[in-house]
Amino acid sequence: MTPPQPPAAPPPPPPAPSHLPLPYEETTDPRYAQEVARDHELQRVQADDYVIVFTCPRCGAAQEDPLFEPGFRALRTANAPSAAASGDTLPMSCRCEGDLHPGCPTGRSGCGAYWTVELM
Repeated sequence: MTPPQPPAAPPPPPPAPSHLPLPYEETTDPRYAQEVARDHELQRVQADDYVIVFTCPRCGAAQEDPLFEPGFRALRTANAPSAAASGDTLPMSCRCEGDLHPGCPTGRSGCGAYWTVELM
């Protein structure tokens, strides 16, 4: 008699969003700020120093930006109504590395997407 077999392993998780090789284009869209404000992760580095971990809403590249602003708790889309907003805005842009974006100017990085969020 054959011994019982262990249950089959669960399927692997779906792959992370891929980094799309889009041509470099300096562009913005209100949805970029909305996506980053909704989906970012704040990681504390030191006392009041954080990094914002996010995915570029245009090309899908995972990246992080240092943030040295004491007293904030979250990001939100700039100009969204909120009684708790600090009024401090944070311009952000894609700064992914590599040669994935044809036409990227020499000395620059990223796909060209940019947006602004507000610190709360």
